[in-house]
Amino acid sequence: MLEKIQLSALYEISKTLSSSIDYGRNINYITNILKSFFGYENVFITIVEPETQELKNFGKQDISYKKGEGITGKVWKHGVPIVVPNIFEEKEFLNKLNRDLKKYKNKKVAFIAVPIKIGNRIIGVLGVDKPYTGKETLNEHTKFLTMVSVLLGQSIELSSKIKEERKRLEEEKAYLKSQIKALMSKTGIEGLVGKSKQILEIVDMIKSVAPTPATVLLTGESGVGKEVFAKAIHYTSPRADKPFIKINCAAIPEDLLESELFGYEKGAFTGAHTSKKGKFELANGGTIFLDEIGDMPLLLQSKLLRVLQEKEVERLGGSKPIKVDVRIIAATNKDLEKMVYEGTFREDLYYRLNVISIHIPPLRERREDIPPLVYYFLEKFNKQYGKNLKISEKLMDIFLRYDWPGNVRQLQNTIERMVILAKGDILTEENLPLDIKKQISDIDKKENISLKTESKILDKIQLPKTVEEIEKEAIIKALEETGYVVKKAAQKLGMTPRQVRYRMEKYNIPLKKKSSRI
Repeated sequence: MLEKIQLSALYEISKTLSSSIDYGRNINYITNILKSFFGYENVFITIVEPETQELKNFGKQDISYKKGEGITGKVWKHGVPIVVPNIFEEKEFLNKLNRDLKKYKNKKVAFIAVPIKIGNRIIGVLGVDKPYTGKETLNEHTKFLTMVSVLLGQSIELSSKIKEERKRLEEEKAYLKSQIKALMSKTGIEGLVGKSKQILEIVDMIKSVAPTPATVLLTGESGVGKEVFAKAIHYTSPRADKPFIKINCAAIPEDLLESELFGYEKGAFTGAHTSKKGKFELANGGTIFLDEIGDMPLLLQSKLLRVLQEKEVERLGGSKPIKVDVRIIAATNKDLEKMVYEGTFREDLYYRLNVISIHIPPLRERREDIPPLVYYFLEKFNKQYGKNLKISEKLMDIFLRYDWPGNVRQLQNTIERMVILAKGDILTEENLPLDIKKQISDIDKKENISLKTESKILDKIQLPKTVEEIEKEAIIKALEETGYVVKKAAQKLGMTPRQVRYRMEKYNIPLKKKSSRI
C-alpha cells in the first residue's frame, strides 16, 4: 500500500518539477503533496545561502542553521540522512520551527532529515515530522524522501543553470547595446553607425557643414544610405525642429513632378479643384532632400535653379512668386559631371548644387563598418519582431567576405529577412538567402581554383610564413601590447572581441593574464 502511495506521490512531484523552473513555487507544491499523501505533521526545506553560508528555511528566512547545528545542521555537515524516532527524547533536536509540542502530548513523533545534493555538493536539507509507527516504516519513508531530495536537487540545479544562462544572455545583450551605443557615439549622430576612417571623416564634414545653410550634394552607389546622411545633416543643424521633406525625382512621372515640387493653384489644370502647396513650401524653414537628382528633367532643372538663386517658387497656374527659406540637399548615384558634358544636366545647376560634395563609399570599401551595422540591424529587428537572436562567428565572417552590391540597404534587408524566418536562437550561414549562398559558393570555387593554380608554383618556393602564422603573430602581438585585454586587442586589430576569442581558440593562444574585461 505504502509503495503505491509513494509511486503516486513521485509522479505528482515529477509532474510539478517538469512544469516549471521556479523552484520556489515547486517547493511549495512539493510540501503540500507530501503532507496530503503521507499526513506528515510538518514538512520543511532549507537551502544553503551562498553569502552567509547558513541553511535558510524556505519561506521563513528568519530561521537558519549553521553547519553542524542541531539535527538539520548535522545532515548538512555530514551529507547523510538522520532519523530521530522520538523528538522528545533527542537533545540535539532544537525545534527552531517553534512547533506546538503540547499537541503531541502522549504521542511519539519522529523526525526524518535527508540531504539535498547537486552531485557531491550539499545544497539543502529536506525534513519531515511524522507519527512514529515503527522502525521499518521510518526506513521506508527515509528511502522515499531521499528519492524526493534527488529530484529536488536536480530541479534546483536546472533552475540555477537557466538563471545563470539568462543572466549571461542579458549581460551579452547589454554588452551589444553598449557596443552599438559606443559606435554611434563615435559618430555622435543617432542612426549613423560606423567606425571606418571614411565614415568618421564624413561625420566630421557633416558636423562642420550642418550649422551652415550651404547646399550639399551627396554621391554614391545605390543603397549606401544617402538619406541617412541627409537626415544627419538636417537633424544636427539649426533647422532640426523644422520639416525634413524628401522627394524621389526618379519615382514620380515627369508631368507630376513639377506640381509635386512647386505646388499648383486652383484651376491650374483639369482636376485642380483646390490649391496645393508644393514640397518646397512644405519644407519652408527646414530641409528638402532631392533624391536621384540626376533623373530630374531639364525643364525642371531650370526652375530648380531659380529656387536656388532667388529663394522663391511659383506654383503651377500662379502669377506671383512665393518666398521660401529652404536648405537643399541633393543626392545621386550618377556621374553628374559626365551628364553635364553630355548635355543631360545643366552645368549652372550642377555648380549650384555642388557647393559641398560628400561622397559615400560603398560597403565593400569600408568592411570594418559591417559588424557594427550587423549588430545595429540585428538589435533593431530583434526588438521589432520580438526575438532575441544572436549571430554566429562563421556568418559574420561571410558577411565580411561578401561584396554587398546593394550596400547597406541590402545588408539591412538580408538581416530583416533572416530574423523573420529564423527558427533557432542563433543566425548561421544556413539562414542566408539562396542568392547570397550561391555567390559565396562561387567565390569559394574561384579561390580554390586560384589556390590550386598557384600551388604548382608555390610548391617549388619555400614561403617564409603562412597566412595563419601571420594572423596568429598579429593577434599575439596585439594581446601583448594591450596586456592581454581582449577588448583592446580587438580594437587594435579592427576586429570584434568575439572574433579575437575565436581565433585565440583556433590557434591555441593561451590567455596569459586574466582580465575582468574579457
